Amino acid sequence: MTPRVAILMETSLEVSRNMLRGIIRYIREHETWTLDLTPGGIADQRLPDNWNGNGIIARIPSVKEATRLAAHPAPKVILDPQTAFTDASHPLSACVRLACDHDAIGREAAEHFLSRGFRQFAYLGPVLSSTLQMQYDSTELQEPNWSVARREAFAAHLAAHGFACHVYPLPRARRLSANWNLEMPHVICWLQQLPKPVAVFTPHDARGRQIADACQEAGIPVPYSLAILSVNNDTTLCETSLPPLSSIPLDAEKAGYRAADLLDGLMRGRMPPRRQILYPPLPVVARASSANTQTDDPLVIGLLEEIRATRGFNLRVSELASRRHVTARTLENRCRKALDRSVGDIVRETCLANVHALVVDTDKPFAEIARMCGQLSAAHLAAMFHRRYGHTMSAARRSSRLLP
Repeated sequence: MTPRVAILMETSLEVSRNMLRGIIRYIREHETWTLDLTPGGIADQRLPDNWNGNGIIARIPSVKEATRLAAHPAPKVILDPQTAFTDASHPLSACVRLACDHDAIGREAAEHFLSRGFRQFAYLGPVLSSTLQMQYDSTELQEPNWSVARREAFAAHLAAHGFACHVYPLPRARRLSANWNLEMPHVICWLQQLPKPVAVFTPHDARGRQIADACQEAGIPVPYSLAILSVNNDTTLCETSLPPLSSIPLDAEKAGYRAADLLDGLMRGRMPPRRQILYPPLPVVARASSANTQTDDPLVIGLLEEIRATRGFNLRVSELASRRHVTARTLENRCRKALDRSVGDIVRETCLANVHALVVDTDKPFAEIARMCGQLSAAHLAAMFHRRYGHTMSAARRSSRLLP
């Protein structure tokens, strides 16, 4: 008989969809399951009435649903539980749980900024959603356990290197937590008071976008005065931010595969040696929001913004200087003083990074890519690409097409 498994996990987030892909991959490689899955957000997730299945993989959406899950006799794997559900007094604490390694995320964030030469740091936690808190029967808005863990690990790693971390005081007023337009002036005021340049870590991409929007509203140049790093690497959120957000991906597909493996074992009567299993983050996906371009020189900031906006394509130093009504020598001197790099080096590096993206993410002919970036020929571009990356454009494209 085909096992029936309930999946209580939101489909509205890319990280959860990646986890679902891991579950599906496990099923394809092993035994077919019938899946009961409800599309939507975390508040839409509930065990169907009178459900009579064989196993459950769940991210607990509410206290009420936790009670229903605890009462059901089917084996369960609980995903990233709130602290209340891991306490020994709660019946779900006896369940096998798969949890994100929040400490590793905080350490990785700190190391990302430290490696880029930042010396001033801040943490801006998530929106304290009134709806979510009511689901957990909380009488007051509280910072989620996953945010607390990421913040504390971030601050501890910085402290070990001799640096302090400024922490945004999350608003407890429900009217602020429920309305970004009301909270944004508070965020802007706090960001403006931070010493610059500063590296700001936030625990998820949606909040990272809000910080980028607040900086744009306040005229705080990102990443020149304030750099941003978030978590989850939701490509839709990160790539549509201005500038695009750097983010720490979670190894979510592997985590989903592991959750399915754990549940399969439980349904067969096998208990894993540990009740809690951690899944790690992946290396930072670095985008423009955390680039190592710390400067307060408006001439250099304008230059860097043009280079970023044009992807470094078809740019000449003399033309860049002329548009700023300075000589090429002045532009070079200001750039070297601010960043210890030449204008030409920055243009070439930006151009090649975007060429690399076109090579691996598209099927555009190499000759067309060469024309786009202003190179005389595909052969000339190919030589530059090989010098920079140590392999050919063809090899990079082939490698990107291989399945993991």
